[in-house]
Amino acid sequence: MFGWLAHAFAPARTADETAAWTISRTSVFMSGPELVARLPLLGGVLYLPACASSRPVRQLAPGWLVTREDLAPLLHTEELRTSSMIGADGPREWIDCLDASGAFCARLHLLPDTDYLAWDALLSQGTSLPAAPICPGEVACKAAIAELLCFRTSRLASLDVLDTLPLGHLSSLGRGIARDVARAAAVELAPARD
Repeated sequence: MFGWLAHAFAPARTADETAAWTISRTSVFMSGPELVARLPLLGGVLYLPACASSRPVRQLAPGWLVTREDLAPLLHTEELRTSSMIGADGPREWIDCLDASGAFCARLHLLPDTDYLAWDALLSQGTSLPAAPICPGEVACKAAIAELLCFRTSRLASLDVLDTLPLGHLSSLGRGIARDVARAAAVELAPARD
């Protein structure tokens, strides 16, 4: 989240300077089960799971269940790659969840309604990566859908279960960001699940 602030007070750029904008990146090595156990602390996020056709079928981490198939990629995560940038419409920050081979599993997008302290704590062990020029592939991702939600974990017998809750209240700014992110990823913003 503080990656935003590094650019927030920079002078405005002209259209000619847009090509020179960069994305700040951080890498955090974290297992899927560790990530999933910490996701409920974030509150509301925009979740973009990888397309089913682009993710291999794999067994879940031992001791875990998911209530929806599109949550399974989170348990295959081995690395979090955080990106932050300032665009024409303000700051953006997201986490790409990558598997052991570096393949995209899912994206979590920070919203004004997300718990910033939990977001920063999740990424506190990160290692800075070199900044890179913005390219369309960095901002867009090969997602199946974009969905506003909160994560929840529970116990069922001796198993941990990953589930979601619908987002209660969402600010108009958060909804606008979610629409823009979904449009950039060329996916629909799913209606809230009950």
